[in-house]
Amino acid sequence: MLTVSPMAASQQFEATVVDIQTNEPLPFASIFINKVSSTITNAEGTFSIKCDSTDVLRISYVGYKPLTIQASKISSHIGLQPLENLLNEVTVLPIDLKKLIRKTTRETRRQLQKYEKRKSNFFYRQISFADSTCFELMEAFLQARPAVYLRDLSLLKGRFAGIQPDSLHQYSFWTNFFTVSELPMLTRSDYQYNTDAKPLTRNYKDFYDLDYDLLGDSTGRLVAVHFIPKETVKTPVLAVTLYIDEKTFRLRKMEGEIRNVVVYHRDFWIDKEDPKKEIKKVLSFKTASFNLTVNMTEERGFLEVQSVYVDEHYDRFDKPMVTRSILFNVGDYGSDMGSPIESDEDLHDYIREQGYDPQFWRDNEIILRTPIEQKVMELFEHQNLFGVF
Repeated sequence: MLTVSPMAASQQFEATVVDIQTNEPLPFASIFINKVSSTITNAEGTFSIKCDSTDVLRISYVGYKPLTIQASKISSHIGLQPLENLLNEVTVLPIDLKKLIRKTTRETRRQLQKYEKRKSNFFYRQISFADSTCFELMEAFLQARPAVYLRDLSLLKGRFAGIQPDSLHQYSFWTNFFTVSELPMLTRSDYQYNTDAKPLTRNYKDFYDLDYDLLGDSTGRLVAVHFIPKETVKTPVLAVTLYIDEKTFRLRKMEGEIRNVVVYHRDFWIDKEDPKKEIKKVLSFKTASFNLTVNMTEERGFLEVQSVYVDEHYDRFDKPMVTRSILFNVGDYGSDMGSPIESDEDLHDYIREQGYDPQFWRDNEIILRTPIEQKVMELFEHQNLFGVF
C-alpha cells in the first residue's frame, strides 16, 4: 500500500531547536536535507532524523534567520536568531496593507490554479485526552492536493488505539478530526463553517480590523498581518496572523484560532444493562479553544502546505477534553493508491479494514514523539490495543 523506508544512514541525530535569545523551544520548525529526507520539530521543539554525519541540514522557522549546519556539528540545542522588528526603525515607510493583501490574494490564487493537481503524501498524528487521561492515539499516512491549502484527502495507511477513561462514564472521539487540517483558509469559497469570513477575500474588511508588524534583515522582509475579527462577527471566523513575503507576496505561515465554532462528536458509551453493548449518539459541543498553525513551503518549486498543527480544547460533562494533531508533508514518495474518505464516514473503519502492521510503524515515526506521546504509544502497544477501542 505504501512504501516509506528510512534512509540508509549511519546515525540518528536528535536536538531541540530554540530561540537563541530566550531559549524557548520552537515547535514545528523545518529540518530539511533533501526532498526525501526532512522532518519538523514536535510540539516541544525537538526533532530526530537519520542521516550521514557529513549531511548538511537547513533549519528554518518563520520569523527567524535560517541556519545551515553539518550533522556532525549538531548539539543538544540549536539556536535560531529572531528577525528584527523593523517597526522600531524610524526610517521604515508604512506598509500599504490594502495593496499587500490584494497582491497576496492574487498570487495565492495563481499558485492554486497552476499547481492544484499536484499531490503529496502526509504523515498524520492525533492524540486525545479526557480529564488528563489519554484515550486515543492515531497515526496515518494520507494523500492530498497541497497547493495553498489541503483538499481531497485519502488514506494510504493508518493505525489507531483507544481506551475508555475510568473517570468518565462516556467518552468521545473525533471520527475525522484530520479534515480540520484541510483548512480552506484564505480564499476557498465552500468552507463548511463560513463562506465569507476569511482573510484573503474581496470583502475581508467587512469582517476584520487590521494591524501589522514588519520583520526582516538585510536579506528581506516579512509582513505579519494581524486579522482581528470585528465584535459584530458571530459566525465562525479565522482570527489569524499571516506572514507574507513582501517581495513575492507569498504566504509563509498562518497562526491563530478559529472562533465561534460548534463541532460535532460521535459519542460511545456502555449500556449498563448489557456491558457488551455500545450505544452511539452524535452530540455537539461548542469549542472553548481551537488553535492552529500552518506552515508553507516551496521546496518542490510551488507554494504548498508543509505542516498543520491543530489544538482543540473543550468541556464535556464538566470534564476538560483536548485533541491535538500534527500533519506533515513528506513529499512525493509513496503510493498514490489512496482510499478517498467521505466526510460522513469514519476513518477508523477504513483503518480497521487494512489491518495493523507493527513493523511498518516501527520504521516510520517521521516526527519525533513527545515524552507523553511515547509513553502512550508504549502502553497501547504493550496492551495490544491498536485497531480496537
